[in-house]
Amino acid sequence: MKRSVSVILTGIAVLVLCVSVCSAGFAPQFEEMPLSMKASSDATPYNDDAFMSEAGKIIGKISNSTVPTGSLLSEVTDAYYRLIMENVSPDLFPIANNIISYLYYAQMAGNAYTDYHSYLKSVSKTTDGSEYYALADQYRQVSAGFWDQIRDKFPNMTMYTLPPAGAPMPEEKDEQHGETLEGLDIAIPMTQKTFDSSAKDQTEKFKTTTIRWFEDYVDTANQPDDDPTNDKTEKSPGHRFLTGEGLKWADSTFMDLIGMNVADDFLKKANYVDAFFYLISQARDYYESYINDRTYISSVSNGEANYEKSQKYYDQAQKAIGYFKDIIPNGTNSTLPDFPKFGEVEKGTFGLGELGYITPGMAEQLSGGTSASTT
Repeated sequence: MKRSVSVILTGIAVLVLCVSVCSAGFAPQFEEMPLSMKASSDATPYNDDAFMSEAGKIIGKISNSTVPTGSLLSEVTDAYYRLIMENVSPDLFPIANNIISYLYYAQMAGNAYTDYHSYLKSVSKTTDGSEYYALADQYRQVSAGFWDQIRDKFPNMTMYTLPPAGAPMPEEKDEQHGETLEGLDIAIPMTQKTFDSSAKDQTEKFKTTTIRWFEDYVDTANQPDDDPTNDKTEKSPGHRFLTGEGLKWADSTFMDLIGMNVADDFLKKANYVDAFFYLISQARDYYESYINDRTYISSVSNGEANYEKSQKYYDQAQKAIGYFKDIIPNGTNSTLPDFPKFGEVEKGTFGLGELGYITPGMAEQLSGGTSASTT
């Protein structure tokens, strides 16, 4: 083996050993639910119907399936934080608390199960990962207790299951969850709520929020990169847009918009706006994962899978704009910048040779495998 490469691999091995030793004292711990339902307020009307409708949607998504992972895990987490803020009646309050408890422990089971598979792929693992799997099963058992308290409210639905230890990670099918709007290929998890004639019409507020987002973030996306701290090759507009401030808020904007009370004649268009913000937020998440794949020294992926997912969501987001761009004022750009080229994010490197992408064979060697050394 060349001496320079040998020195680098030795350095990595030392780093792996350090991480292993340091991480050994941080076994995963069970975390109880931090937030329960807020107490029922005297203010009326109560949102019992809306609460049960949204709870039914998210519970239906994890019914007859394995523990939530990937984008579905994010949806369960979002639903938990949204539902705890609903103002429900005192009669529904105990049931509502059991529902959000079920969702909390379901998403914690999903987090622990995801950590289990991530740990199994880690070059610094020191155990078989059973502690992570046991934690996922512990969360599953707790959520099962709450499921027994609420199952009568959700007929024809079942509790999620936990795959056996050692089973492969369930294939993510996030594109099938929710409702697929005409002209789009990817479903959105939640659609706009129907108009409530007894509440204030928020159609104009909905439009204004959308327009200002496009003015603030899409209009400026193609401007030159004049960041004085950037002394490297200028990144493409698409890269800056995907990693910029605007997309950090896309998911919360989606959650805000779907809760607004919009007129019936705007409802269809509002759903495409919602779809845009959901799709673009997913594109950002997958692009961030692609960046991590390319830059983390211990990565065993070159990022291609996450890059392709990001591009698919990005293309669908642009397609969704076509169904509501008439609400965007003339002079405001409604076309997203070109999606960045694969490889614009370079693989992480050491100073002496490009080892940012650790191949499966190298990972096996670093974790004590028996692959033959290159001489």
